[in-house]
Amino acid sequence: MPIDCLTALRRAVERHAGPGTEVRTTVLSLCIESVAFAREGAADRVGVRAWSAAHLLLELTCPELDEAAVRALAGACERAAVRRH
Repeated sequence: MPIDCLTALRRAVERHAGPGTEVRTTVLSLCIESVAFAREGAADRVGVRAWSAAHLLLELTCPELDEAAVRALAGACERAAVRRH
């Protein structure tokens, strides 16, 4: 993943994941995994796969995040996934 995408994801996590290093680390890891998963498939629908994977993983793993935070983080994953390498 390009460093600028990773930096953008980190900033989104800092903004939306709340305080706590452990939660932020978990959320960032899930976001990175979602983007990697999305990029493994065909080039079309990469953004949708990243958004869907992130939304699902964040909802299941981090119930303390509110819906707005989950949507914002999934959107950040979508944007990172569609960036060119």
